Amino acid sequence: MNFPTLNLKLSQRHFDEMIRSDAFLPEVPNPEMEELRRQLLAVVSLYDPLAGSNALGPGAYDMKVGLALYRTLAGAGMDIRTAADDGWWRFLSLRVLPDLVKSRWNGAPPVRFWKGRSRIWLRAMWWTVHLTWQGTEENTRKILESVTTDTVVQLVERPGKGGFRIDLTRLIFKMRRLRQPSQDQFRAIMKLNTAQIVLKEPVFCEGGLFGYVDALFADVGCAPVGLNSDYE
Repeated sequence: MNFPTLNLKLSQRHFDEMIRSDAFLPEVPNPEMEELRRQLLAVVSLYDPLAGSNALGPGAYDMKVGLALYRTLAGAGMDIRTAADDGWWRFLSLRVLPDLVKSRWNGAPPVRFWKGRSRIWLRAMWWTVHLTWQGTEENTRKILESVTTDTVVQLVERPGKGGFRIDLTRLIFKMRRLRQPSQDQFRAIMKLNTAQIVLKEPVFCEGGLFGYVDALFADVGCAPVGLNSDYE
């Protein structure tokens, strides 16, 4: 499958037209994109805050969308290079799923559709799942149960100097479920990691990658997990 892109100029033009007409309707260019849209919307409906299925709030809906998007795009053959292309996420948001994005962000802030990078909603949801993936969808869902919008921001807006360290972020989120830090503590952990990762290589720290992550949690006041714990 080809994964089309939209540049910034065309994205702004298309978005402005939707705003003027107050119509956030898909313009799907080919059968492959139509099928991708159909598969995704068969799993997640447009967001309705009053629906019983959304009783847990928008954060739970976000994670449901993220998992469905991750599964659907994997089936379509999307690779990591495409996932790193902001043009693809702009195309998906503006041409394929604008009604889905609009349902979640009723005020239609442009940053959730195309403007900027890390806050494009569909991009952020896919990367949240990818960076926290625990081998299976069910295990990942458990990790994401307590993830809030603020947690997503801490994750996708802190890629680090060399980009995302996927093995590291996955372990941080696994440890998060074990240690259960407060939101303030977790924010401090992510800031500390961003500062330290430019100075040291985690795998060379005492205890390796696990030791590095365990120390991050300990440094902000979370009781460390011993090397002989039930950690897998």
